[in-house]
Amino acid sequence: MSIHLTEANGLPDIEFYDSIEDTEGYIWLAGNKGLFRYDGKEFKVYSHSEKRGRSFFNLKLDEKGRLWFTNIAGQYFYIENDNVILFKDLQEILNGKLSDYLITENYLLIYSLRSTLWIDRKTKKIVHETENLGGTSIGFVQNNHYYFLNFKKELLSQDIETKEIEPAVKQQYPDRESLPGFTRFHKTSKGYVVLFQDKTGEKNSLFLYKNKQLIAIKLPEALLNNTIFTIQEYDDKLYFSTKKGVVVTQHIKNKIRVISSYLKNYFTTEVIKDFQQNLWITTLNNGIFIIPNESLQLINTDKKTNVIEKYTDSTFFTGNKNGTLSILSLDGDVKETFNFTDVSEIQTLNYNPNTDILYYNSDEKNIRYHVGQKKIISFDNFNAAKSISHIKNDFYLKSFAHGTFYGNGKEAIKISDKRSYESIYSKKYKKAYVATTNGLLLYDSIFNFEKSISFNNKPIYTFDIEEASNGSIWVATYDNGVLNIKDDKVVEVLSLKNGLASKAINKIKTDGEHLWIVTDNGFQHYNTTTKTFKTINKRDGLLSYNINSIETFGNDVLFSSNIGLFRFDKRTVFKDWETPEVYITATILEEKEVPLKSTYTLKQQESEIEIRFNSKGFQSDTFVAYEYQLKGFNDSWNSVDKGQQHVKFNTLPAGKFTFNLRARNLRDQNYSAVKSLQLNVTLPFYKQAWFLICIMLAILAIVILYFRRKIRIREKQKNKELQQLEIDKQLVNLRLENLRSQMNPHFIFNALNSIQEYIVLNQQNLASTYLVKFSRLIRTYLEQSQEKEITLDQELKALHLYLELEKVRFEEELTYEILVDKNLALETIKIPSLFIQPYIENAIKHGLHHKISNRKLEVSFQKQNEQLICNITDNGIGREAAQKLKNSQINYYKSFATRANTERVELINKDRLQKIEVIISDLTDEKQQPTGTCVSIRIPLKK
Repeated sequence: MSIHLTEANGLPDIEFYDSIEDTEGYIWLAGNKGLFRYDGKEFKVYSHSEKRGRSFFNLKLDEKGRLWFTNIAGQYFYIENDNVILFKDLQEILNGKLSDYLITENYLLIYSLRSTLWIDRKTKKIVHETENLGGTSIGFVQNNHYYFLNFKKELLSQDIETKEIEPAVKQQYPDRESLPGFTRFHKTSKGYVVLFQDKTGEKNSLFLYKNKQLIAIKLPEALLNNTIFTIQEYDDKLYFSTKKGVVVTQHIKNKIRVISSYLKNYFTTEVIKDFQQNLWITTLNNGIFIIPNESLQLINTDKKTNVIEKYTDSTFFTGNKNGTLSILSLDGDVKETFNFTDVSEIQTLNYNPNTDILYYNSDEKNIRYHVGQKKIISFDNFNAAKSISHIKNDFYLKSFAHGTFYGNGKEAIKISDKRSYESIYSKKYKKAYVATTNGLLLYDSIFNFEKSISFNNKPIYTFDIEEASNGSIWVATYDNGVLNIKDDKVVEVLSLKNGLASKAINKIKTDGEHLWIVTDNGFQHYNTTTKTFKTINKRDGLLSYNINSIETFGNDVLFSSNIGLFRFDKRTVFKDWETPEVYITATILEEKEVPLKSTYTLKQQESEIEIRFNSKGFQSDTFVAYEYQLKGFNDSWNSVDKGQQHVKFNTLPAGKFTFNLRARNLRDQNYSAVKSLQLNVTLPFYKQAWFLICIMLAILAIVILYFRRKIRIREKQKNKELQQLEIDKQLVNLRLENLRSQMNPHFIFNALNSIQEYIVLNQQNLASTYLVKFSRLIRTYLEQSQEKEITLDQELKALHLYLELEKVRFEEELTYEILVDKNLALETIKIPSLFIQPYIENAIKHGLHHKISNRKLEVSFQKQNEQLICNITDNGIGREAAQKLKNSQINYYKSFATRANTERVELINKDRLQKIEVIISDLTDEKQQPTGTCVSIRIPLKK
């Protein structure tokens, strides 16, 4: 029975030229639309960016198991690491001719019109050319020699190393010139065979090359005038792929004998038998046919046959739903058909070889028919019997919807009025077992009711009863499996636990001591000695479990179904299914396929992973169960949902895990070798211990730095405050010193003398005026000494008072002038208190005091580049002369103001970005003689 694959059920093409199974169990198909690989579930397409055309041909494997193929455009490819590699492009040489080729360890031999090209596999260069070729396909390589035909149809041998050519046979075939020119070479276990045929498939001749001889092989009629495409050998059978189907033969001596044939109406191109013994047959325009089990043969396509009954060791009766009764051979050929003028469904047949009487029962007729005499003996009154069981001689037990009866054709005695589905009479126990609506009832030898047989204290409801040769009564139940009853006791139960394929049972049939069981999941054979099951299911080519009748003929078993009549040899029908090997085919990370590796390192936030897998072999996705384990997370094994071939984890915790995968054939409990992947899932860096420790240390460091900084700021602030206090203290002291300088005893003494002199001279008004100015100056200095800064206006008022008093002290021999820029905002510009006066005092004291006459002092204030510039200019004796006078005087008065102002400038500048500058310049005339001094004070204005 074959399974037909077309584009309708996922086949990528229907026109195929070649097929092959590689060393890993993949099926490769070369067709009109390209190259495809079948992995047990899906067809994968292979191509190359530089290929010309889409068809591929001539699939072959090299010594490394790599697949090679070619196309009409003269391109030669191979598969490596799942990629198509272009080996050589010979378009210019082959000129669009599809050329055959051979692969040796060092060379690629390509048949090219009238020569063979030798291409070095390492350099990819043509290193030799063998001319004088004949035939239409390349020869073969054996024992380090290349064998080929020349134009005279002589078989020659060429040494692969030396390239020397010599005859390959002791004596050439005498009638070789009459042979057709179309040739093919095929390897068999007996040697290489050479096929000669013309392009129309006629005048075929076959020869075997053995012991340097070409031995003619006689072809059967089915192969003489038939286009032969390929010849393959499996299990000592030769499979000829032809224009008229596949012819299965045996090579016996010098003759080919036909065993069977498949698909006679199809142009077949290749036959391969895979590692599971499935037969793949490619066709030229009808897709692929797969024969899972050659032992399972459809012998008759009558889909209406619903009952079969053994007649002889080589024939059997069939009854169908149209009332047709026939005798068929074991090959399914109809030998005889009976006409009972019945068009109703035949329900039961029972043949007694001792009496040669066939009991025939349909919905309308109940007939006793003598087969040898070819006549109807009698008609019974009751129709539509559910079953007929032979008792002895011509007596039978019959079940009907209205009860159970025993008797012969002349009379029938009712033993039960309950609705009956099945009844048998045990030859061992001499008792009747009757399946009714009330359960399984037992009657004694004279058909008196004995008891109701129970199981687990419940009635047994059955629809099919069989007696084995050892007397065991087998009962098919609705929900308790199959029961083995001895006399009136249940002694054995066949259930899912001990190997029954399904609780849903359709039919049972004894075979000697053993039992055949049809379930919804397979056709099973139960060995009562070993207590083991063997199963045929859809994977074996059994396409329907709707089986209504079974008969055994020695080693042959026949059954009828809704598809037709089948026969199989019970010795060969059961295939030894090896435990399937599971393959991981793809890994998907975050919805993207990544290269296959044994170990993956994943970030936890990106740990979505899907693992795809399969088991090679036809329909492996249907008959293989998968289990997986994520060791390190949960060591238990989990089942993959039926039909699924992937496992997906949406997210994984951090850790190291081993993903283990195994497969199991659904027929047994044996598991495949475990395939594993290592998964290392890492926490995001912000969750890892080192990062948390670093964060904690960083936080601790920040806290420490924060507090240390705060302490430093406080200390700095404290120090600054202390420094400021010290500066303020020094400034206060300096202001006091300035104040003291301004109120030095000499100045006060001179002022008081001036007042006294005014009083003595009775100049009361002058004394009063001078005294008022003096007191106002003293009060002003005392007030300013309390402030850090004063306005320019306050400073000018103080300077006017001071200079007026000094002018009086110099007896009007001092001329001064205070110049103020009109653009200066006197009320807003602030300057350090007690700051200007000491420099004026210095000019008077050191420059003008030692000058006899014409004492002039000029003080100017102006704004320039955001600075207040105060220039104090005198026409005194100059700094050099003043220094000499200072050095000559022993008790020279020490200037507190000069020193104090210098220190004060330094202290004030500490807190300023823009510094106060004091520039002292000596004034000279054209002869470089001193003419005075200029002190320029530059005070940045605050914005």
